[in-house]
Amino acid sequence: QEALLLGATPLGVVLSSNKTNILVMSGNHMAHPLLISLTNIDACLHSKSSAHAYILLTLLPIAKFTHRTTCVHSLLQNQPMHQAFNVILLPLKTAASVGVMMSNPRGNLCYCFTLLAVWIADMPEEGLLAGTDMKVSPITIATSKEFG
Repeated sequence: QEALLLGATPLGVVLSSNKTNILVMSGNHMAHPLLISLTNIDACLHSKSSAHAYILLTLLPIAKFTHRTTCVHSLLQNQPMHQAFNVILLPLKTAASVGVMMSNPRGNLCYCFTLLAVWIADMPEEGLLAGTDMKVSPITIATSKEFG
């Protein structure tokens, strides 16, 4: 916060994603919903879906490969997701680096910086975000043989 300009407001951003089935009107397809929230919302409200603390930012389809070789799939599977995340999150990245003017609930303008505070994900999603295989830890260099 000391690096921000005087009077600037840091907004902690919470992102969440999890591969899920989309059953209604889709023919049982899989997708990655990307949800967004703010860190200043109370934790007990974050856990209640009825509180609508998260907003659907985008719904990313999962790529299907026509090539049968699975080693090619594992190499290429994460690349389209990372490219999509770069495009979708570009406004947040811009707001984090140079800031944007936003109005608060009272209607006053504030100079805000959207800083990524946390990305909530399960183990397969962490591997996708880190660009690692399912048999490798996304935060260390440990492999599945070394897992406890």
